[in-house]
Amino acid sequence: MIVNELDPKHGRCSLTIESAEDLWVLRRLIAKEDILVTRSSRVIKREDEFSRPDKGERVKVTIALSVEEVHLDSSIERVRVRGKIVEASDETITTAGSHSVTLSPGHALTLRKKEWTQLDTRLVRPARALANRFLLVAIDRREAGIGTLSGSHLAVVTTIESGLGGKMGEELSARPFISKVVEALAQTFHEGDQTVVGGPGNFKNAVSNQIRERLKGQKVSTIEGLDLTGGDGVRALIKTHAFQELAHDSIVIEIQGLVSEVVRRISTGDPRVAYTLTRVGEAAVAGAVDSCAVSDNVFSTGVNEDELIGVMNTIEAKGGSVFLTDSSMEFGKQVSSFGGIVALLRYAITA
Repeated sequence: MIVNELDPKHGRCSLTIESAEDLWVLRRLIAKEDILVTRSSRVIKREDEFSRPDKGERVKVTIALSVEEVHLDSSIERVRVRGKIVEASDETITTAGSHSVTLSPGHALTLRKKEWTQLDTRLVRPARALANRFLLVAIDRREAGIGTLSGSHLAVVTTIESGLGGKMGEELSARPFISKVVEALAQTFHEGDQTVVGGPGNFKNAVSNQIRERLKGQKVSTIEGLDLTGGDGVRALIKTHAFQELAHDSIVIEIQGLVSEVVRRISTGDPRVAYTLTRVGEAAVAGAVDSCAVSDNVFSTGVNEDELIGVMNTIEAKGGSVFLTDSSMEFGKQVSSFGGIVALLRYAITA
């Protein structure tokens, strides 16, 4: 999330959405009666001599809504906001009507609140940011997979086939393939990213050298012990011991530790754990939650969206931590199996 302006005193924040994690933050941040200002499109009917009465013109407008409803659809990465129009850049748009906007990565907006809380500030400017983002490359002479790992969210960006022969040929023959991979990586690269390259054999070393040359001054690490390439290789790379050590202070490793501790406590009968929204909610109200993991497909379990957001905000308001997990990854699947939400408790909560 890019925070362009933050003015808690006047309850105002301007930001740009960058990722799926940002949408969850936005869903927790936006509340009823907040004022949301953003660009949108709206059909305007022109009343002139040559206009058809049943047709209208769709125009881009800057519109301000007094929020009435907010809904997160994490499966297709968007937040939908509906509200009453209070301001519009086009004079033909009446402020008596309502309007809906769909927010997704790349969208810029301004949010105005009557009262900006400390929790609101922590949501948009957390003490610990989701970065570092990792660029992941799993490659051999036949195939390359490129992915990104941001927070706990893993995405396979692309796979590239080389078309090269089976056995090792002249290095010269592989240069166009390497160049294509490096160029695709450069287009995905963001300032501050850390690049990790893995794959069988020594081919990955030549690729790493070309990446260092193309992305001058950026850190590139080479991982041994990876036998897979392509999309499967990207997913397998983050499970390797070498990557775990490299990313030891990252969000994804912290979440893996959280989920492992949840499983350990359950298996040993340690009562300092809670799962399902009802139980975690009870622990949250009591201020007992130390850390909590929520699966990005939690809504598939039938939980109430407003109730879930309330629990998440209560946990952080009382000093706990909340992490979003990618349900396509192993630890995310474990969280999903516990009802989409699990928590480590500071002390046991009796029924």
